[in-house]
Amino acid sequence: MKRISALVIGILIAVSLTPAVNAQRAEGEGRRMQGGGINYAPQPAVYTVISTDSYAQTVQMRGQDGNVLSVFVNEDVYNISKLNPGDKIQVNFLEPDGMNNKLAAANIWPVR
Repeated sequence: MKRISALVIGILIAVSLTPAVNAQRAEGEGRRMQGGGINYAPQPAVYTVISTDSYAQTVQMRGQDGNVLSVFVNEDVYNISKLNPGDKIQVNFLEPDGMNNKLAAANIWPVR
């Protein structure tokens, strides 16, 4: 019995001293802490519309830093047929998940 107790205590000590394997650090651009985890979606920002694809429900847009993104926009989020090339929009992104890793818009607002 003493041998089993010593073994259990030894395992508990070893586990408590082991660093967390799943520890995450927020480093680099495009990552932000949200809901206790890392969100790999871009920060909300103002973008310039380059083009829209009504069939795929996507908007291609350019950020203020010059980077071009393509974002999926659900019909419930915004009617992309209202957008024209050159329009300025503010976009807040959904966090990609394991089932669907494409970049998607949570909200879109026209900027005047």
